[in-house]
Amino acid sequence: MKRPAVFLDRDGSLNVERDFLRSVAELEILPGVLDSLQRLHAAGFLLIVLTNQSGIARGYYDESELARIHEEMHGRLDGLPRAYLHCPHLPGLENSPYGRTCTCRKPADGLLRQACELFEVDLERSFVVGDSARDLQMIGDLPLGGILLRSGKPWEEELAKLRAADRSPDLVAADLSEACDFILAPRA
Repeated sequence: MKRPAVFLDRDGSLNVERDFLRSVAELEILPGVLDSLQRLHAAGFLLIVLTNQSGIARGYYDESELARIHEEMHGRLDGLPRAYLHCPHLPGLENSPYGRTCTCRKPADGLLRQACELFEVDLERSFVVGDSARDLQMIGDLPLGGILLRSGKPWEEELAKLRAADRSPDLVAADLSEACDFILAPRA
């Protein structure tokens, strides 16, 4: 049976935005995130993190350190979200095995499509939530809602990028708590 999902960006959405979160010691969950994820999960939403992690291509950390960060995050968030999918690539880096063009780096929709292959998702009742334009641009023509968060990157700049791409979010929310309220609100 297909279930609705909330596809979540990581940095600036679930945890404090940093200039590349390189270790577990730097991980700081944003206020209200755990409660919001618990509410969404209780309402039947699949929770899936889709995150660009070009720090791997740049050599700032490796796949095993990223796995440790996600394991720690998963523990702090009471076993939520269900999955963490990432893109390690950065086009143009010639000295890295990850320095290539791919279909998984947001705003491309490869991570979103991968999540939909792994889980039976009801796209029409699902949302993408993130703090950057590329998070919402990943939606493309799919029937998903999009929520831009003000909790990470400079949101005015990200909103301007969306408008320049002829996209507009369903909501610009202060944080995941406000996004959660919107997602769980009764629809007509």
